[in-house]
Formats: sequence, structure tokens, C-alpha cells
Amino acid sequence: MDIVLVQMFVKVVKMGGFSKAAEAMRIPKSTVSKAVTRLESETGSKLLIRTTRSQTLTATGRAFYDSCVGPVQAIEDAQKSLSGNDSLLTGTLKITAPEDLGTEVIAPAVGELIHRHPGLKFELIYSDLVMDLVKEGYDLAVRIGNLKESSLKSKKIGEIKLILVASPGYLKNKSKINQPEDLKNHTCLTLGPRSTQGEWFLKSKNRHAKVFIEPRIVSNQMSSLLKATMANAGVSMIPGFLCRQNLDNGKLVRVLPLWTTMGLPVSLLSPLAFSSSARLRITADHLAEEIQKALGSDF
Repeated sequence: MDIVLVQMFVKVVKMGGFSKAAEAMRIPKSTVSKAVTRLESETGSKLLIRTTRSQTLTATGRAFYDSCVGPVQAIEDAQKSLSGNDSLLTGTLKITAPEDLGTEVIAPAVGELIHRHPGLKFELIYSDLVMDLVKEGYDLAVRIGNLKESSLKSKKIGEIKLILVASPGYLKNKSKINQPEDLKNHTCLTLGPRSTQGEWFLKSKNRHAKVFIEPRIVSNQMSSLLKATMANAGVSMIPGFLCRQNLDNGKLVRVLPLWTTMGLPVSLLSPLAFSSSARLRITADHLAEEIQKALGSDF
């Protein structure tokens, strides 16, 4: 099978059409169209359904693309490294991550990468929803929590532990919190939805505790809980990486410092093997390193 034909097919799928692929490769559209037709003849399968306005992958075409896109990218990266451009990676990576982790850790990490590799581009989508990486064209995802079985490639890179924090202003005239049960007498702020947040599960070195709470503020965003906590609203349970700076400057203090939650795994996922291309491998390695730094605290 002619690798050039496969490269053209992959480019058509990535670019979303023959015209854009031809423009990107600086060749006539007819050349690209004939290449895909020839590839279909060689494989004996219909790979694309063509209309006047769009091209849609067949089921066979999708499977063929998924199996080819990684090796094609690896070949292109190898060609660049042989020409002395190993440090000049090119292309766009589409990444999804939870909003708070994305804003605090992923965005600065990607900023470092574009300085090291001026040819790289990134599309960052922040959401706590579980995206279909293949269907929506993502190259990489950062996910918090236990993973479901799938064909995606994954690697665990750390754990997030939530800690209890409050502002000095809130605690000033409140009863002391010496044990988890004392939280029942305090205003608590928690991550929603409300129907799932009537309990806090805590652990110390030798003990586990379940505390029933009636949250006064429920939010779907950790950063909003952080701001409410700093405004003297109450006690909240927040990831250490998100509130470390405010703990250091005294705007927040630890509540029950010997207690945390059970760790939630943090993982990287990709539809392709992390080693399938240099840009994916380098990006995944850098994000893993920066996330591990952010999570590697005294908590």
C-alpha cells in the first residue's frame, strides 16, 4: 500500500474536506481526490461518502483512519527530526480538561510549550463533562475520578485530595472545630448538585469519618466555592492546588489539618498511543509533569 495515498486520506479527514486538504498540501484538489479513490481501490473498501458539500467517513473508513493516523503522524515527525527540526514540532492539539485544573495548571503548562515549540498550536476546551474524544476530535484529555473501561489509551499521573479550609474572618467568632463531628455546627459550602452533597467522607491516619452536613452554598465550580470561602461564607472542601497560595498568604486556614478526603485519581487519556507522535508524547509528558508538581503538596 502506498503510504502517500494513506497520508492524503488522513489529511482529508483531519482537514474536513478535499479542498482544505489540497490547500494544506499545496497540490490540486483533483490529485487528492484521485489519491483517495485509488486507496479505496487498493483496500477494496469504500472509505468516504462524498457529496457536493461534504465528505463522511464510512464505518470502514473510520476504523481505517483510527489505525492509520498514529503511524502517519509518527512518520511525519520522523521526517522532521531527520531534517534537523526535532525542536520545531508543528500542528494543533485539541485538549479537554476540568475547568479549575485547566485554568490553574493546564493553561500555564501549554504556555510554556508554545515558547519551546513555536510551531505547535493548542485548542483548550474546559468542561467537567466527559467528552467523546474520538467523535469530537480530541487528541488529549485530563480526567479526574475513576475511569470506565474503553479503547482509549490512559495513564494515571496522580491524585487530588480535598482539604477543609475557611477564612480567619469566618472562624473568628465561631465555635472551634476539633473533630469532624463539629462541622455539623458550621456553615458548609460544597460542590454540587445539592442532591448528592449531604455527606462528607474524611480520613486521617488511623480513622475514617462520615459527616452529615446541610450545605448553605452548593456550586458546580470549585473556584466559585473558593471565592465564597474567602468572603467569610463558611467551611469548604477544596483541592489543595487551588487554595495553596491563599493558605500561604493567610487569607485561608486549614480546618482539621490532619484530615483529608480519599484521593481522586487524575489521568491522561488519548485515542492514540501517547508515543504515536512526537507532539502528543511531548505534550502529554509535560502536562503530566506540571500536574504532578501542582498535586505534590504537603496535603
